[in-house]
Amino acid sequence: MRKLVKLLVVVFLLSGGMLISDKVQAKRAYKKLVVKHKRYKRYPAKGTHVLYVNSAKRIKHGKGVFYHANGIYYKKSTRGYKIVAAPVGIRVKVLPAKHVRIVLNGRNYFYHYGTYYIALGKRYEIVTPPVGIQVDNLPNGYKLITKNGRTFYVVDGVYYKRVILKNGVRVFQVVRVA
Repeated sequence: MRKLVKLLVVVFLLSGGMLISDKVQAKRAYKKLVVKHKRYKRYPAKGTHVLYVNSAKRIKHGKGVFYHANGIYYKKSTRGYKIVAAPVGIRVKVLPAKHVRIVLNGRNYFYHYGTYYIALGKRYEIVTPPVGIQVDNLPNGYKLITKNGRTFYVVDGVYYKRVILKNGVRVFQVVRVA
């Protein structure tokens, strides 16, 4: 009897746990894509699909519908919701909890998980990042691209290069790539 139970357990494990519901399997896949950066360590990677989004706000922008929760933007897909680039031009009332303020050329920018905001009255508008702005972390899901022998990090179509400051701190700087 014990051999039969062990055999069934082995077969079950080798089959990838097909007897577990899809919802549980999706949660497991989601957990494997957790970001390793210290500020975003519990955030899913860009491009990840999730089954549901807790307390998301629905936003119409242009011809699309987006969902926004905790500074992450989603679009409905056939597999649930896909984490996408924040649409430039959307305005929100409140910045995400873990945002950072960055000053460049006397202007305040607010950065969170690959998204840049500027203050406009009592709201914050999502903007394209200016060339030269530096951030300490990139969201997981970036792509590494080599052009002309130089390595760039690409997040939502924005190119970054890795820079080490005089004090030894590593940052990522937005660059224009021709």
